[in-house]
Amino acid sequence: MRYAAEFRIFSLPTLLLLACLGLSGNGLAQQQTLGSIVGHVRVTRGGAPPERILVTLEFRGATVQTVYTDSQGTYGFHTLPPNPYFVVINDDNYQPERREAEIVPSSLSPMVFVDFTLVPRNAQPEKASVPDKSNGANVNLTDVREYAAKFPKPALKEFKKGISADQDGNKDDAIKHYQKAVQIAPDFYEAHNNLGSDYLSKSDFPSARKEFSEAVRGNQSDSAGYFNLSNVCMLMGELPEAKNYLDEGMRRDPESPLGHFLLGSLDIKTGKLTEAEQALRKAILLSPAMVQPRLQLVNVLLQSGKKESAVAQLHDFVATFPDSPFSPQAKQLLKRLEGSAKPGAQPN
Repeated sequence: MRYAAEFRIFSLPTLLLLACLGLSGNGLAQQQTLGSIVGHVRVTRGGAPPERILVTLEFRGATVQTVYTDSQGTYGFHTLPPNPYFVVINDDNYQPERREAEIVPSSLSPMVFVDFTLVPRNAQPEKASVPDKSNGANVNLTDVREYAAKFPKPALKEFKKGISADQDGNKDDAIKHYQKAVQIAPDFYEAHNNLGSDYLSKSDFPSARKEFSEAVRGNQSDSAGYFNLSNVCMLMGELPEAKNYLDEGMRRDPESPLGHFLLGSLDIKTGKLTEAEQALRKAILLSPAMVQPRLQLVNVLLQSGKKESAVAQLHDFVATFPDSPFSPQAKQLLKRLEGSAKPGAQPN
């Protein structure tokens, strides 16, 4: 069997003011929580699939959206209200995949990362496996035999029960099982991480930080644990600590689009608009399917007084994502910005 070591990111500290259009000063005002589910699709022992893969988003058994991966295997669903969703791939060439991804209510815009590694249909199937809930960045699948070599069976049993409860959307039960797992095996870093993710989904930031710290202590080589810690520290307003953890994550994975997005978000919070612009442009370069960095960049440019560049970015966004629910709002903002530049136009 294989189980997910879920390094999940909830409630990313972003200023996606474009989410609800409403000019105010140099930017836009966000009035409700809208999130995204994004990720990469890869093939076992390989990179992106040679063909574009259809990815389906489901809610309560009904199809909400469908998208095709780009040439790099990336995909994204955007402007999603808080709900539990399923991301589904059912391609004729690969074994089917179905993952749960939850947009958690927050005053900030959350992003959930769901990566897939597809197995060709003619490949030898694995022995009985459990459904995998992977709503996070840098998803790692670990053979249960590796767990068995490191942790007692009772801890594994509680860990499996926690995963099952998470899949059923029962966070309280999941927390109880993960708590039992780490009581039995204090170094069980996957259980600490999942416990931290569930605390974070309930906005219990101090408890989430404690568990993520334990996860990092048990597995210091993985960047995602440090990104989780950086994220929760930003949410707690502890910016120096957020920077330290983000630096550790970036040192381990300097080409992480999530890392550069977090770096841009942190730079905005500390008033470093030039650095924020650079980080967000890098995130866009690394993951063109991510919408949040593009919209965040528009806000940074407006705050920096670079109106023409912001207009150019909005044109690029509309051209790149013509079917995005954000496109009408982007077009409306473009109209206002370009209208205000005409001779005799009244200031905003």
